[in-house]
Amino acid sequence: MNLPPLAALKWPLALVVGATLLAGAGVLWSWNKTHAATAAHGQAQDTLVTAQSRLGRSRQQQQLIAAHLGDYEALVAHGFVGAEDRLGWIEAAQLAGQDAGLTGIEYRLAPRADAPAALAQGLPLKQTPMTLTLPLLVETDLVHFLVALKQRAPGLHRVGGCTLLRTDDTPFEATNQPRLKAECEIVWYTVAIPPGGAA
Repeated sequence: MNLPPLAALKWPLALVVGATLLAGAGVLWSWNKTHAATAAHGQAQDTLVTAQSRLGRSRQQQQLIAAHLGDYEALVAHGFVGAEDRLGWIEAAQLAGQDAGLTGIEYRLAPRADAPAALAQGLPLKQTPMTLTLPLLVETDLVHFLVALKQRAPGLHRVGGCTLLRTDDTPFEATNQPRLKAECEIVWYTVAIPPGGAA
């Protein structure tokens, strides 16, 4: 049996080995590219799902805002949302005093503070205590004042309580001088707008 001449097959064998190496390198390169493309596709799918989820939440928030925008604007206009209207509260007390026929009303406003957490229910609710001292002719003057204050007051307030005192111990006389004094604790409530928020 005769062996083929190796010298004649040297170049064809080298070409076959080279082609095999090139084909292997091509397969490896294609596998790497396919793997990278699959990973990029998976990442793009995750990004798409996240973006769609954000878009859905954004649309829900937009619908919620559209549904309640009128109510929110009414609360802003009424003085419940935003900065304190301390001057408006004082003017309301003075005008309510005039409506009730009272003169010489004194007031003290304390600094604005956080409302109790149970009352705030997660809102940035603030409270501002006000102490009013009212000279009264008769007890019903206090009721008239509180009704007038409710009608005139900007914002939301709550009467914490009132104390009635006699200013002197003289016997009753039909005079036009106040013989009673009421001291009332009123709390004004506001919702603070976070920094960067708009009213």
